[in-house]
Amino acid sequence: MEKTLLFLKGFESIDDNFKNKFDKVIANQDYKKNLEEKLIIALDRFDELAKADALFKFFVAHINNEITHQEFLHYLYVLDKADFHNIEKFLNFYASNEDFTSDSRLNSFAFVGLLRLVTKLDQTVFGKNEFGSKFLKILGLLA
Repeated sequence: MEKTLLFLKGFESIDDNFKNKFDKVIANQDYKKNLEEKLIIALDRFDELAKADALFKFFVAHINNEITHQEFLHYLYVLDKADFHNIEKFLNFYASNEDFTSDSRLNSFAFVGLLRLVTKLDQTVFGKNEFGSKFLKILGLLA
């Protein structure tokens, strides 16, 4: 219940432009039903409250056509599987000048596609990619 309330709280700060876009999207009843189902399932599966707030940000990005429907669905999967306890480590790597890291605390981010796997000197390490960068930008964590 808390996760759902946190998600819905995001609607308190939306503007008229977003409301108009949202109304257009939900005018298609089949799409509206599908979207509702995806959101309910995602919120139910989340293991951390912070993910509900993050979901709202991706929802807004989707409604504003900043990400496609397929990207939105991929980000739903990412939010479900990524370990938000290590989001600071993930952000710090992206904000750094380093191209690669072998920090095992970032495994969950790599295995959902937010980092690329690179073999370097017979060792697999993590590298940055556009999907991970976009993820952090939508969350408002990276400029």
